[in-house]
Amino acid sequence: MAQRIQHTYLTLPQHGKCFTLLSNAAKADVKRAVIFIHGFNGSARSTWTDFLSLVDDPAASGDWWEAADLFFFHYQWDSIFRQLTNNALNIYKFIEDIFPKPEIIGRAHAYRSESFEYEELVLVGHSEGGLLLRKVIVEAAERDTAILDFMRDAKYKKQDQPTPEGMLKARLRLFAPALGGDMQSGLVGVLSSLPVVSHALSSSAAKKGMDQGSPSVTEARRRTDRYAEDIWFDCFRAHILWAEKDSIINSEKYTEDKQCHNFPSGSSHTSVCKPTLTYPLPLAFVEEGVDRYECQ
Repeated sequence: MAQRIQHTYLTLPQHGKCFTLLSNAAKADVKRAVIFIHGFNGSARSTWTDFLSLVDDPAASGDWWEAADLFFFHYQWDSIFRQLTNNALNIYKFIEDIFPKPEIIGRAHAYRSESFEYEELVLVGHSEGGLLLRKVIVEAAERDTAILDFMRDAKYKKQDQPTPEGMLKARLRLFAPALGGDMQSGLVGVLSSLPVVSHALSSSAAKKGMDQGSPSVTEARRRTDRYAEDIWFDCFRAHILWAEKDSIINSEKYTEDKQCHNFPSGSSHTSVCKPTLTYPLPLAFVEEGVDRYECQ
């Protein structure tokens, strides 16, 4: 049995507590960057810690991960107290520094040469992180002149689809994303109504941004659906895995998104994205997405 190729952990000090797991495969065999974005009051390590321990375990993950470099964006306090637009722009810059050239780990780094480029990009988001990734993709589309020209002329003349460039090549894998805004019900809703907690949440810029009717929620949907109607890029069609028991967010997808029809049994908003040896689905979901709408 061939020995499993492992990953090497590196900090990214120029990006605070962000970090990466770089594949030890031959450079020519490393094909993809997988970038993880946590949610409201989460952290890069606590949200995705089980991925860190299982991507190199052949009992849980497949060979696909051997050819992948993993990057983890940390913005814990910003996820609460900064506006969603600010967080989205910071994530945009983070992704731009990784794909296609991983400038973020330094040019001519021992692990990745100056000429190295990734072929594939997978963006993984949980909760608020899912909504932020939709905003990032819209931002990328609005900066792409080929897309702007295509959208302007699409109603008047037949033309070839533009070719995805940069982060518009991404495939999106979203765990319980806050696409429909948050829903403070059940125990969470009771706690949120308490004076001290309610006051703290009322000062949270991100919490306000995830209100159901906020521009951050409604405009991300409107603009993404507009692009998805005319342009067949994967980045406008996220694959989604919802939790079975979720009192945190409204489980609403965009028009062209693909969602798993089966909820992971017993999963909660916080556990749905945490793989284990007995619950390897999150690893397979990131790798394969939704296969004929069944995820189990």
